[in-house]
Amino acid sequence: MIFPVNETPSRHPQVIAVDAGHGYVKALSGHGRRVLFPSLIAMAPDGPDLGQFGCTHSIIRVNDVGYLVGETARLSASSSLFSKEKALDHLTLALTWAAAAQVTGSGYHHVTLGVGLPLSWYASQKDALASALKGTTHVNETYLMIEEVSVFPQGIGALLAADLPASGLLGLIDIGYRTVDYLIAEMQQGTPLPILDRAGTWSGGIHIAYQAIAATIEKRTGVHFEAHELAERESVTVRGQQIDLTPYRDNAFKALAGDLTRHLASSWDGIGDKLDMVLLAGGGALSLQLYLDFPGQKILPESQWANTQGYLNLL
Repeated sequence: MIFPVNETPSRHPQVIAVDAGHGYVKALSGHGRRVLFPSLIAMAPDGPDLGQFGCTHSIIRVNDVGYLVGETARLSASSSLFSKEKALDHLTLALTWAAAAQVTGSGYHHVTLGVGLPLSWYASQKDALASALKGTTHVNETYLMIEEVSVFPQGIGALLAADLPASGLLGLIDIGYRTVDYLIAEMQQGTPLPILDRAGTWSGGIHIAYQAIAATIEKRTGVHFEAHELAERESVTVRGQQIDLTPYRDNAFKALAGDLTRHLASSWDGIGDKLDMVLLAGGGALSLQLYLDFPGQKILPESQWANTQGYLNLL
């Protein structure tokens, strides 16, 4: 790459951790910068030029391709991201680069990047994802020279963001938008040793609850909503009338928590009742914590950021 005069990049790499989840993208830098936005992305529209009233100021260009990202894409994106092949998903890659650029700032930067994959996808995809993210990319006025990429198991990342006891047997449930990672670890002198045959990924994330709410609203009104349109909403408008989502959300979260509890009762059979504590992580933990009842249950501080902070700690 040819750099303009006096614009050569610093040789001191910035350390960046990005969790490109199916619900939200989170990024942290070693300098303490952070960014959070919905995992929504759509190609920039080819509409009329409306000047200051248009959305062209909101377009993010990743390697010369224009996108609407985050809140600006909420009405344009057909659904939130869901791909089990993250290394092949150009939209997930674009979201990761966009988040990294926002916490580095404009200019030219060498970057050491940490990202994650769900436990069940980790072994088969970690090398391909690292290769896909590595190299030189640019986002608007930011140029990233990504020289090293470390891919971590999501549940492990969340665990290492926690204040862990010196000993005991603990479980971790990392509740995301599309997936739930879970594991059991034995603590030995403050170091967690995961029990491999008690770890896995369940595909019943918080989106299941929002799909149930959307189905109920459509049955009642005939109007279809995507699950991501209902996330973090207290109400929606249908034909000029406000519909309170609170009772629908309560029923949907309770049902999802019941399904998750039954899944873990099977996966943790014979050991689940012996746990000293169960840690809840992920953005979905905030929604489900009142409907779950595990021994010594504790939600991690800033649970939505747990994976990202864990990746940064590991780097």
